[in-house]
Amino acid sequence: MIMDNTAPPKKKLSKKEKARLEAEQAELMRIEMEKEKLKKLEEARQRKKLEMEQAKHRQQQEVAENRQRRAQLKDSMLFFEAVRTAIEAIKDGERHERDWEKFMRCNGLPNAASPSDLRKYIHQWHTDIAKRQLESRNWLLRTDERTLLTQDAQVPDLTRISLRQQQGRLGDVYSQRIKEVLGILNELDEMLPFKQKSALIAADLVKLKTEMRVFLKQHLDEFTYKTMSHIERDMEIDRPGVSKHIYTSDVFQSFVWTFSKDAQIALNPKARIGEQSAHNEIDFPTIEMQISLPPTVHLQSSALRGLRLNYDHFSDYCSSYCLKHARSANANILRQTKREWRKRKEILQAMLDECGREIPLSELEQLTQDQHSASSQPPRERTYDVDKLYAEYEDELSKAHRRAIGPEAYGMLETDVNLRKYRIIGGVYCIDFLETPQQDKQLNARSFIRTITSANSLVHKEYYQTYKPPPPVLPGVRRLPEEIEAEMRMIEAALDKLALVTLQLPDSVIWFEPPVACRWETHVETLEMELADGMKPQAKKSAGEGDATEADGTAGGAGAGETAAATTATPTEATPLSTHAQPSPLKSSPRCPAARVRSQKSGMAGESSRQQVLREINDFDLRAIPSDVDLYGLVKDFVVPRLPQGFCVRLEQSTPIMATGQRQRKVMFLARQTHIRLGQGLGLGQGQAADQDQLVIPKDLPKTGLGAEFLDTEEPAEMFPPLCFDKLLKFRQLAPRSKPLILQQGYLFSQLIEDMDRLWRLQLPRDQQEELIQQISEQLSPTGSRGSEAGERDTKPENEADPPENMQPLSQELVDVLQPAAAAAAFAYYTGISFVRDSQLPPELEPEPKDKRSNSLDSSEDDDDDVDSLVELLEGGASTAGNTLHDLLGPPTNSDSSDSESKQKMSNAAAITQGKWSTRDVHDTKFNEDKLSIQFRTGRLGIFGFALNKYSNMPYQTWDLRPDMKNPGTIIFSFTASLISLDMTITESGYTVNNFQGGSTQGITEMIGKTLSLSELKATLILSAVDIFPDEDAFCYTEGSCEKNYVMEMHCYACLSTLAQSHNFSWSRWNLLAGSRTAVLLVRELIEGKKVPYYSTLLVTPLKTSIIDCTEVSASFNAVGIAGMEYYADLYQLSQAHAQPSSLEKQRTMSPVLRDNIAKILMAIRPLSLC
Repeated sequence: MIMDNTAPPKKKLSKKEKARLEAEQAELMRIEMEKEKLKKLEEARQRKKLEMEQAKHRQQQEVAENRQRRAQLKDSMLFFEAVRTAIEAIKDGERHERDWEKFMRCNGLPNAASPSDLRKYIHQWHTDIAKRQLESRNWLLRTDERTLLTQDAQVPDLTRISLRQQQGRLGDVYSQRIKEVLGILNELDEMLPFKQKSALIAADLVKLKTEMRVFLKQHLDEFTYKTMSHIERDMEIDRPGVSKHIYTSDVFQSFVWTFSKDAQIALNPKARIGEQSAHNEIDFPTIEMQISLPPTVHLQSSALRGLRLNYDHFSDYCSSYCLKHARSANANILRQTKREWRKRKEILQAMLDECGREIPLSELEQLTQDQHSASSQPPRERTYDVDKLYAEYEDELSKAHRRAIGPEAYGMLETDVNLRKYRIIGGVYCIDFLETPQQDKQLNARSFIRTITSANSLVHKEYYQTYKPPPPVLPGVRRLPEEIEAEMRMIEAALDKLALVTLQLPDSVIWFEPPVACRWETHVETLEMELADGMKPQAKKSAGEGDATEADGTAGGAGAGETAAATTATPTEATPLSTHAQPSPLKSSPRCPAARVRSQKSGMAGESSRQQVLREINDFDLRAIPSDVDLYGLVKDFVVPRLPQGFCVRLEQSTPIMATGQRQRKVMFLARQTHIRLGQGLGLGQGQAADQDQLVIPKDLPKTGLGAEFLDTEEPAEMFPPLCFDKLLKFRQLAPRSKPLILQQGYLFSQLIEDMDRLWRLQLPRDQQEELIQQISEQLSPTGSRGSEAGERDTKPENEADPPENMQPLSQELVDVLQPAAAAAAFAYYTGISFVRDSQLPPELEPEPKDKRSNSLDSSEDDDDDVDSLVELLEGGASTAGNTLHDLLGPPTNSDSSDSESKQKMSNAAAITQGKWSTRDVHDTKFNEDKLSIQFRTGRLGIFGFALNKYSNMPYQTWDLRPDMKNPGTIIFSFTASLISLDMTITESGYTVNNFQGGSTQGITEMIGKTLSLSELKATLILSAVDIFPDEDAFCYTEGSCEKNYVMEMHCYACLSTLAQSHNFSWSRWNLLAGSRTAVLLVRELIEGKKVPYYSTLLVTPLKTSIIDCTEVSASFNAVGIAGMEYYADLYQLSQAHAQPSSLEKQRTMSPVLRDNIAKILMAIRPLSLC
């Protein structure tokens, strides 16, 4: 029998049963999801509760640590304040002793700190020169070659050879005077940093310093002129028609070539095969320099001077020489932590508010769903890290500070040498192309005669050859070999027209890197180049390039500098190479009316393409300025451009009442730029009737203004720039008021604009303009307004108003303006405006540094003085405009300045004080490292220098500070930079370098073994290009370093100097990557007679200092303190708790001078930030 095992067929479910089963499954799923959601909500509530507890615990911990920190830092500050007071007393005594020694030296030199003594010395200098000129006699009249024929001993030897030997060297007189002046200037530089009795005395000393430098330059020129004035007497004949003069001293080396009209000038022997070169090779063996001049330079009846100066009197007049926005010298760790605690309290309070906020159920569900959908992992608990949040805030401040002190803050061109990064090393070289003075002609046995055709001084001949490198090839563009070869030939032909200079670099410098050859470019030469670039035709030019070209020719200050960078750095497509020698653009300005009309048409065409911004405001009364009006912006954009030349706007600010019961007054002056474009936007606000004008025109004034006849004069076109506005102003229509008489009592802003436009259209003489401006100032008088103190003072005429005693310079005023920029009423505290003449402006003296230190270390009055405001750094202050074309070529304000002597003095001073180091005219530089020689081509002669990177030795590798146990009172400091290493001992007497590796010069060899002060050590190393003393902005130009918190780092160095006699400190490999708020170093305590222990790792932050459980061989960095480590605010408090009694005794008995010497060298080198 066969069995059937097949299962019975399943019963097919009906639709109702399927629906019922699906409903049951959905209900089960809903119940499960509801349970899961309730579970997650409960977890979120528990997590919220835990975060709240953690936030409260963290706040309690922060409060407790802050109490301990404040108490400990007060104790540390009292200790360091006592040390500082002792050091200052010792330094003052030493300074008085040095002053007494200078007073008793009786060597005829003046006191560098006394302006009267310096003026007396300068006057005596002039007197000596005049006396020497009166007593000078030409000894060629005495020559008698027949005296050799006699045997009589009574007859003097009057041959030319004998008289020349008796004459002596003229350069010795000038060299001795230059040595004296350089010594006086060095003493003056040492005296200027110290606080003077008055700011006027300090400003006077700075002026005298510049005057002595200018006179020193004239002194050298006089030496060259006198030498060339007597070629037959004072110079040696090299070959027919060519004479030379050589002089060498410790301060300068001079070599002069003179060529007569029939001189035989040697040609370049290195000519190509089949070609004849017409270049003139001139050799200056004294300064180891050769120059090859193109055939366009005619040397007949000319002279060439090669001069090497061992000093640099030019660099400190550059705009990039001094640091901008330097940190306050009064900042200390107590004030720093006090400000930090305010910010941390805000963060902690925000954490508590966030944790205590009740989250709605819907938001909590959405939050849990987002966390679940974001990742499959379970959601992590949120942790509120106060340290991380504050570190991000401080990083933003640090970035803003770096932008404020970085290279972009100086507004330099691409060809300018940034002296914040580079330093002129090895002296400066002067290559001058001169005219040969007329020579004496002997009339008879007793007299000479000379024909003078020019000034009785050196006359420089002009050599100017332009060169523009070809534009770079665009990426992806392929060129034929023929095109590349043609371009290379074109470049060679263009470079061949420039002067070739080959120079042997001095061996007194360690040349770690190839130097940058640069030339001292005066402001006049800069303007010439800008005008030359603006006059060249450009084929393909976009709208932006057209604006840049127009601004290059007309704008001044920083704006012109930026456009010039884009214009002069690379040539245009139409003129890839410009090699023709052109005259100065200042001498070829258009003077015909047709050219003037063309320039105006081109200017109007450029203006039509410029988009103007429309600003719409409500009219307001200037006697009662509303609180929501941006008065500064309105005055800057719409009043300042309408000012006549020679006037400025005065904005007065009244600050809150001080403790003395008086209001502090601050005044800011805004002047019109020299080349603001006029001519458009003059019809603004003309909706009002002309019969309501507030400007009363005198009857005797002419009715006509400027016309076509006036434009036909012979004045250059650069003196009359066109005028237009970049912003347009529109007043909103106001609803009619029931009492319109109230508006008639005030003076509306629209009426001020109309009066300024009408004054511009009149083009009145200066005295009549001043009368009408005075009427407008009287209309602005706030009589009958709210009556602020500052407004009441403005009712006086400007020529009678006394300037406030606490007036601040323009840059500081703008900083004060920009700080509250985020507020709603940003500029509401200006009480009024008025107009003054430029000649009536008070001098902008630098404010004297106030001693912010007070007896109460906990005072909060000066906390805000040291704050680096983020708004201030981001917005920046207004920079005063540089010298423009109008400033240099405009009519002088003084009638006395028309004198030729004063003009000569002004030009000599401007050649030194108004300029910059630039590579604009230096091309094709080649450096031979083996021979230490450099070769470059130049389109101008003049003053040349070689700039080296100051930070080539950074970052550092290692450092070590330890006491010398065999010699008590001596500290050994070992230091290894990128390229050099040195070992020095630090004592009370100073610093002694015992070993130096990485290079050698004569100065470094003489320095080893000598005890020097810090300033002498710096000067010796810097003269050899060994710069291991970084500035505050060094981190903007270095890589591989980690800048630490400045206040924390300086305080740490003060603590290290205190423990230097008992502890050994060294670098740690964890320091570089620890962050800006953390410094890591190794430390161990050395006790006499005991075994040297192992190093411990020291962690220093702005808030605490601790010994951490981490070593140099650990796998990862661990910032947790060792077991039992309590809270200590700084290293000094840590040593007081853990150091041995013998070490504490050494700290108490340590010499303040030794402590100061250790702290100064550490603060100067900054090993924690660079190692």
